[in-house]
Amino acid sequence: MGIITAINTEPASTHRYLNSDRQNNDIRQFGVAGLMATAHSCTYMRDIASSRNLTAGETLFWEDDPIQYTYLIIDGSMKAYKLLPNGRSQITRFITTGEIISSPLIDNYSYSTEALGDCTILQLPQKRFDKIMAKDPALMKSIFGKLSIELQRTQKQILLLGRMPAIERVSNFLLDIAQRQNPQTAHFESDMLITLPMARADIADYLGLTIETVSRAFSKFRRDGLIDLPRPNLVRLRDQTRLRAQSHSLTG
Repeated sequence: MGIITAINTEPASTHRYLNSDRQNNDIRQFGVAGLMATAHSCTYMRDIASSRNLTAGETLFWEDDPIQYTYLIIDGSMKAYKLLPNGRSQITRFITTGEIISSPLIDNYSYSTEALGDCTILQLPQKRFDKIMAKDPALMKSIFGKLSIELQRTQKQILLLGRMPAIERVSNFLLDIAQRQNPQTAHFESDMLITLPMARADIADYLGLTIETVSRAFSKFRRDGLIDLPRPNLVRLRDQTRLRAQSHSLTG
């Protein structure tokens, strides 16, 4: 059976979000996440999927909540964080447009999530989605491929926090955001504009640095001609080759 588009990627205010493709034998992307699904799976997902809107600061779920949905971020960004024994929190992940939140093999969330701004999210009931995946190898491969990428990103984050100086942490962070926002663009392309929906404090938390250290790194990159800062939430990468050199090739 052919693989088809299962999600209409244009934001919508309607509750139902799925549309079947007109040509079942075409191979196409599953929404903005690049997932794949068969026509049979599309029919079921169209019936169970719904959209949800969040505003800045709103929580999608809390750590230890029972897992109820697989989520696809249609538009906007979120942060994932863990609560520490001393009452503080540690940001462990930024989740952006086109990325998923899925935990098919566990019962409870291991972190909390909070919207960084207005977000549109597609949600699929986890138990029913698990049954669809079990009958659709292409969909299952897509989901676990995304989870594998996230695991690799987590492993790199551990290396950043444990071994990399501040300048390398910040340069890797900018290059990672650039890659995620522009997956089809060559990494060495100059003059690339990226959006930073998170505050400097969140970047510092994620990188295990102080806000002052992050600000100094941004200022250094700007003085060296590596970036421009048109607005606080926008960064223009002017020389990715030199910025990559600052990262000691950890981005690969």
